Amino acid sequence: MKKSALAIVAFMVLLVASLACSLFTGGSDEMSLENLSMAFDENGDNLTTEFSQSDIFYLVGDLQNAPAGTVVRTEWRAVQIDGYGPDELIYEQAISDFTEESFSGIIYFQLSNDSGWITGEYKADVYLDGEFFQSVPFSVR
Repeated sequence: MKKSALAIVAFMVLLVASLACSLFTGGSDEMSLENLSMAFDENGDNLTTEFSQSDIFYLVGDLQNAPAGTVVRTEWRAVQIDGYGPDELIYEQAISDFTEESFSGIIYFQLSNDSGWITGEYKADVYLDGEFFQSVPFSVR
């Protein structure tokens, strides 16, 4: 009985030590892309899902621990827009100039249209290193 109690105590001590190390070293070193949102600005201070016909679209997100050579790509697509097929590609952009050993910070894409946007439903499909990551829907009213 004493051996099993001792084993449980030893396990708990290791668990607490592991969690403490994780907290003090900033957690995981794995690459992550979080908080993808549409916004009126490149910092993501003014989030929205609805734009006017003259607005610039900004897609912002928090990229963490991205190694050199990482590629983040966005496909801007018409979901339900007059004159476009469903899910038709409008424009494609990529950020691939990560040269630091590990980049962490806000990234953004922007898209403007001098002629004005057609009202309807749009989305931004985001790819991380060639793999589909997430769709971010928005509309123009």
